[in-house]
Amino acid sequence: MWILIAVLLYEVISIGGVSLYILNKEKKEKAKEKTSSAGQDDDFMTSGRSMSSVMVGVSLALAILGAVHVFGIMEMAWNIGAASIWFSIAHVTTIAVICLFTGRWLRRMKVNTVPELIQKLFGKRIAIIVTCIVAGQTFAILTMEVQALGIIFNTLTFNSVSIQTGTVIGGLIGIFYVIVAGMKEVGYVNMINTVVMYIGLALGIIFLSSAIPGGWDFVETYYTTNNMEHMINIMGGPGIFVTFGISNIIAVTFAQGISQMGLQSTTAAKNSKTIRKALWIAAPVNGIFGIFTMAMGVAAKALYNTGSLEIANESLAAKTAGATMLLQYLPGWLVAWLLASFLGAVLSTFAITTMSMGTLFANNIYTLKDPNVSGAQKTKITRIFIVISGIVAMGVSSFLPEIVNGANWAFAWLIPLFFNVIYGMFWKRNRKAAGATFGIAWVCVLLWTYTPVPAMLGLTGVPLPYVTLAVSLVGGIILNLVIPGGSTGYFKTKKSTVAVKA
Repeated sequence: MWILIAVLLYEVISIGGVSLYILNKEKKEKAKEKTSSAGQDDDFMTSGRSMSSVMVGVSLALAILGAVHVFGIMEMAWNIGAASIWFSIAHVTTIAVICLFTGRWLRRMKVNTVPELIQKLFGKRIAIIVTCIVAGQTFAILTMEVQALGIIFNTLTFNSVSIQTGTVIGGLIGIFYVIVAGMKEVGYVNMINTVVMYIGLALGIIFLSSAIPGGWDFVETYYTTNNMEHMINIMGGPGIFVTFGISNIIAVTFAQGISQMGLQSTTAAKNSKTIRKALWIAAPVNGIFGIFTMAMGVAAKALYNTGSLEIANESLAAKTAGATMLLQYLPGWLVAWLLASFLGAVLSTFAITTMSMGTLFANNIYTLKDPNVSGAQKTKITRIFIVISGIVAMGVSSFLPEIVNGANWAFAWLIPLFFNVIYGMFWKRNRKAAGATFGIAWVCVLLWTYTPVPAMLGLTGVPLPYVTLAVSLVGGIILNLVIPGGSTGYFKTKKSTVAVKA
């Protein structure tokens, strides 16, 4: 029980301390100069566009480093072994795309959301449809984060608290993470969590090396002697690299590269150069993490299969084995440290995701009702929607879908969005072609998920990201060539404007 108390105290002190610091600082600043309502809007959603490259870097890294990197990779390592690391590798390519391209585009164009970018390219009607899709995709990822929060509290209490109850506890803490001071609060807490997280991970791997009977050599020997060498090979078994590795690179890079949660941190940057510099911080902070959790997942399965690891609920072994191994093999103080780090990583993504939901609603839905809404009202609406989306996610996450596969299904929805943005930026802005591409791709997602169409076509084993990629590339290019109309690409007409330092 003391481990649970220690973890909770860390989160409360770090989040609460940062919140008090920011509120006190803002109070002093407002005393000197009265803040406008527009400034309040910027302060909450985008931190007044004042975040440094370090803060943007760690916020971006942790924004897309949450449930899937922690428990999702552990869960996939249980099933396919070291090849699960491709999910983490895919996020490094995503960060490169965001920091070198899409994030800088949003910042230069001074828009807060992806639908606002779409409106500039293809008009208001398509932007409204895209808002609904992006919101739904973001919410799907949010449910994965809440599920991971439940797993942490289930593990901390040795199965005394169910995963479903743990989602409620974690969800409430997550709302506290972001609700007080918004993006600025998230940025400061993320910097603290990054330092704590990597020190804890390094210590965890070192201690596990001596705590596991036979060390890491035991893990390797177990898989080689049981004809499961693919479990310790990042290329995996037959077909794994094609069906999982490449599929993840496609899904993650082209979806997160244009997702609201992926780009939320970049809207708070000082300028586009800040975002480019953030690459050197975000990429290693995010990419290295998956190596640790993959190793933990592979080790946990070897220990469980040899009777050296006890799991309270065997039906959830794949989801909980990694965290359970830490509890059984590491000293209590280090378990508290590691689980506090994991909790911080998941809470960060929870915070960014709920912030993204609130920002989308305030900027792209509520403004349809009141185009002249003030900055203060937007902040209030965003806070309300953060609470609502967090609470609803607590209920939905109780169905416990497989984390990585669930995330990739959500990512498939955004792949056509990425390529249509490319077409609109560099080629031409054809509203009809863009709308048709979106429609065909999203219908394919539904058909692949809920109907026997893949089996009828003999394509059952084809991952969904391949399908939406084909529609986006082949279908998108053909539709743009065949359907008449459209205006010149945005960069061709606005190049001199967007090139100006924001």
